[in-house]
Amino acid sequence: MKITILIISGALFSLFFIPLPMYGVFNAGNIAGMLFFGALFLCAFYSKKLFPAVKEVVKKPWGKAAAVGLAVLLAAGTAAAVFSGTKIIKSALNAPLPGRESTVVVLGCRVYDSGPSRMLLSRIGAAESFLKENPDAVCILSGGQGDDEPIAEAACMFEELTRRGVSPERLIIEDRSESTRENLAFSLEIIKEKRLPEDLTLVTNEYHQCRASMIAESLGCKAYAVSAPSQRILLPTYFVREIFGVLFETVKRTLIHA
Repeated sequence: MKITILIISGALFSLFFIPLPMYGVFNAGNIAGMLFFGALFLCAFYSKKLFPAVKEVVKKPWGKAAAVGLAVLLAAGTAAAVFSGTKIIKSALNAPLPGRESTVVVLGCRVYDSGPSRMLLSRIGAAESFLKENPDAVCILSGGQGDDEPIAEAACMFEELTRRGVSPERLIIEDRSESTRENLAFSLEIIKEKRLPEDLTLVTNEYHQCRASMIAESLGCKAYAVSAPSQRILLPTYFVREIFGVLFETVKRTLIHA
């Protein structure tokens, strides 16, 4: 049993660690995954010393209280993660198809000195396919420039899409945003200014559709989806990160309507 836990926890730790040296991806998903499976690995490795020590601590009144509190926290965290993860998966599998009267909004992602990240490339590819299949669609490219990015994400998408043959007249750049909420809020300002359809067709990765749609709905918009496929090695990291994001949006919505 111990060997099995060590192998599984070690393999899953590696799954969350690999995106860091391989692609420079480091976010809440990496951190949570590495901390959890790293702790599980250490607990299994030192189980002969750890479990007797835990038994002694639990015998004490404060130890029992701490154990109960930890159990409650773990149960609550697990329930919240399952709730959020289920919403993300359902949204990815049952995303509403684009409506005829909608404005396309491509949500930005990391740009490196060498060019767009793999996630951004997948979104650019999905946007290219959709725009070529729907020649009347107008598209907003949304994403500002981070401190560690050579150009704005929107500008990077514009360069890549026009290089692939999409007419620049169909593309509108929104390069002020620094978050998904700002992506959508600033895009809506452009939509209202130019009197474009206020229903949105969101182009982003499948793991991101749930939170993006939640934010769009909170801003009063109906959201459709064009999902870009994620690279499998990166999906666990981004999926876990989105669990935190969806939980945040859910709590925020609950407090607003309380």
